[in-house]
Amino acid sequence: MQAISEEKIKEIRNSADIVSIISNYIPLKMQGKNYFGVCPFHDDHNPSMSVSKERQLYKCFVCNKGGNVFNFVKDYENISYIEAVVKVANLVGIPITYTYSKKNDDKYKEEYEIMDFTTNIYQNNLNSKEGLKAKEYLEKRNITSDIIKEFRIGYALDDNKYLYNVLTKKNYNLDKLDELGLVNKDGLQGYDKFQNRIMIPITNLDGQTVGFTGRIFNGEDSAKYINTKETAIYKKGNIIFNYHNALPYIREEKCAILVEGNMDAIRMYSSGVKNVLALMGTAITKEQIEILKKLRVPIILMLDNDNAGEIATNNIGDELIKNNIKVEVVRLKRAKDPDEYIVSFGIEAFKDVIKNSQSYIDYKLEYLKNNKNLNNTIELVNYIKDVLKILDTSDNLTKELVLKKISNEYNIDYDMLKKEVTFKEEVKKENPYISKTKKDKYKVCVNNILYYLMSDSKYLKIFNKKLGFLKNAKERNLVTEIEYYIDLYGKINLADFLSYAENVKSIKDIVNEVTTSVSFDDLEEETFMDYLNVLNELLMKENIIEIKEKINKSSDINEQIENINRQIDLTKKILDEKKEV
Repeated sequence: MQAISEEKIKEIRNSADIVSIISNYIPLKMQGKNYFGVCPFHDDHNPSMSVSKERQLYKCFVCNKGGNVFNFVKDYENISYIEAVVKVANLVGIPITYTYSKKNDDKYKEEYEIMDFTTNIYQNNLNSKEGLKAKEYLEKRNITSDIIKEFRIGYALDDNKYLYNVLTKKNYNLDKLDELGLVNKDGLQGYDKFQNRIMIPITNLDGQTVGFTGRIFNGEDSAKYINTKETAIYKKGNIIFNYHNALPYIREEKCAILVEGNMDAIRMYSSGVKNVLALMGTAITKEQIEILKKLRVPIILMLDNDNAGEIATNNIGDELIKNNIKVEVVRLKRAKDPDEYIVSFGIEAFKDVIKNSQSYIDYKLEYLKNNKNLNNTIELVNYIKDVLKILDTSDNLTKELVLKKISNEYNIDYDMLKKEVTFKEEVKKENPYISKTKKDKYKVCVNNILYYLMSDSKYLKIFNKKLGFLKNAKERNLVTEIEYYIDLYGKINLADFLSYAENVKSIKDIVNEVTTSVSFDDLEEETFMDYLNVLNELLMKENIIEIKEKINKSSDINEQIENINRQIDLTKKILDEKKEV
């Protein structure tokens, strides 16, 4: 049962001009009767996404993403369809009441409950008499009470039994507290894992506490940071610190700054640079790369100004580039990390550094010079080979510019350098669907027929009169839903039907298949008739093959004669229809 009525969804979609909404995310330029922009769903360098104001649809001619305004917002924001509907409703000023629960896994309901309760305990401790010194330390570092509240920062008391006693009084199981990394179990007793530390909650992508970082503030402990061990709900490789808070600001700034530590992220966030994320280390996992990829914005790497940070910048940058993520780099001078830089030089100087970030390719060209004497021929040759190697994953324009730069800088023949690099063959945009001819003819015809049926009710009448049958059960089911929709609303258009299909499980997959395989061309009755004629011929030819098999298998002469006559009739019908065409 859907939480927002079909009528309300139609009202929202009809009030939301797709050109205006998409323009909030990417620049669009009018060409002819449609608008075009660089597609955010693949590594696009030329505007390949078309947006139709008339039909309220968008379509990329390269990656085949397409749909209505809700489909775009859903995929761009990486949210559910119903969240996209709510988002669009807010953008166009339609009041809507809808509450959706966070993606809590009921299996771990108690674990999340314990972590949330513990966060509250630590917060209360910070505001107690015992937490005064920890709070003063935070205030000296310009971590305001608002930021403390937003990040739910707390304090673990200098008492090895305090948290254990509070949690066990709430009847939480000792083994579970040990598994969550809050308590160290010793026989039938437990001792607090974190003592006399500022406690920074680590949250998952939905903003739920899954772990903690405990930081010293009085220099009494040799370990500056202690982090929660991996647990059932905390997998370090799946977490990016501050993701939940930073997401709206990343959208607004159209870039994300990636730092090492969570204190760096908190310092930057509290200073007004809110589009910041932290890895909490110098390694990146494929899961974290996928999270960053879905943001569809450039990533500015701002890792610590030490040898480990430089190596990490190089390694992480390479991995992001391989995954078609645009990368820029800031290497801080005169400070170890962002936290130290802001304290020493102020936020305005820090913002200037961000504005002057360099492209990853420029950073890499400098990085590859490290520890090389480029006046030495052999070392220069090795440097140039390294540069040519990194150009493999670059676009043609970058290759061209870098080769010319190397040629001019080291007086090397450009044509000779160019021979060492493979330039990608450009895809001809004017014929993006050339691969369609290689697909199964039946699927091409059927998908285009279904596209027409979902777009205008007049094509259903033509279909029923001319053909009226599709051999696949899913295809027939979709036609039935189209008929039901037209009976219900009196007409049909693709933009509205796509919203309807989201709530009909039996047709969701095939509707998605159709929308990603057809080109959203203008509707022309003659073209529709061509698809029907080709499909009709294919079905009759398939029928002839089946009859031939029956003739060969049958030993009954009368049955054979009957099937031969059917075969002749079908063959004649095919020839007659070709003459008519």
